[in-house]
Amino acid sequence: MNKFHLLTWSMIISLQCSCNQPKTVKQKTDHPPLSVRVDTVSRMDIVDSIQIYGMVSLRQEARLASQFDGRLKDFSLLQGDGVEKGQKIGTIVPPMREALNQAINEMSIEQQKLVANEINEIPLYCPISGTVLEVMQHNGDVLQKGESIVHIAYLPRLDIYGDLPVSYLPQVKQLQTLRIIFVDYPHKPMFLPVSAFDGKVDPQKQTIQIRLTLNNPDLEFRPGMMVRLIFPDKVHAESLVIPRPALLEEEGVYSVFVVRDGQVEKRAVQIGIKHDDFVEVLLGVNDRELVASSKAYSLIDGMKVTVQ
Repeated sequence: MNKFHLLTWSMIISLQCSCNQPKTVKQKTDHPPLSVRVDTVSRMDIVDSIQIYGMVSLRQEARLASQFDGRLKDFSLLQGDGVEKGQKIGTIVPPMREALNQAINEMSIEQQKLVANEINEIPLYCPISGTVLEVMQHNGDVLQKGESIVHIAYLPRLDIYGDLPVSYLPQVKQLQTLRIIFVDYPHKPMFLPVSAFDGKVDPQKQTIQIRLTLNNPDLEFRPGMMVRLIFPDKVHAESLVIPRPALLEEEGVYSVFVVRDGQVEKRAVQIGIKHDDFVEVLLGVNDRELVASSKAYSLIDGMKVTVQ
């Protein structure tokens, strides 16, 4: 074998040896354990709540309409204006009176006196005190009989209406108040008494309408606001409960992270009553176990943690 062949084989063997040598892998540094707050699974009496939806409605309103054909005159109300009961807010000029007004200057003094009181203009008076919610006509518009001009409502006292399932009627009649929570409006919960029950049941929905009075002296509430009407139902005595922040929900499946020996264990749980602060757990955890009640959605099963 000549020197050229020896050199070639030497290079091949050298390359094979270098390829077969294990590569040095740089080890990743472990992240420090995540610091979480924990709470103890405990027992307490928890009250189930029934919740229905209701709506804020007007207690007193008036839609002022023209009782005659004619032209609207001396009318200047705008949305949001305040009005008093008996206040003159405009005038209806009937077509015959308008024609007379145009021709009266061509009459003699004696003729003017004769026809002056034949066809009168008709004043418009406000039927209630309140606030203008909507203006449908404006000064100078021609109206037909029965056509709406303005919508006025009294806002300092409103009503809340809700449809109560008849099965809860005896229960609600015994209660003093219902808890009211406004939907999509930042106002603290309030307690209001039920002021009236409807006299008939809706045969299709098997509900009865209830009414609550909502005092509104600062005019902060408006008709059309949605509310939740909440009242207590059954008491679940000595139930296992966890703080609400400890509960995870993923596509309808509930779970918690149980903390033990510096690690977390993810467990599926079956829940019962849910409140803003606590959740009843029917299956999945035991009394006195510790659950992570902060950063729950950042945890992974088996992750190391430290307790705050």
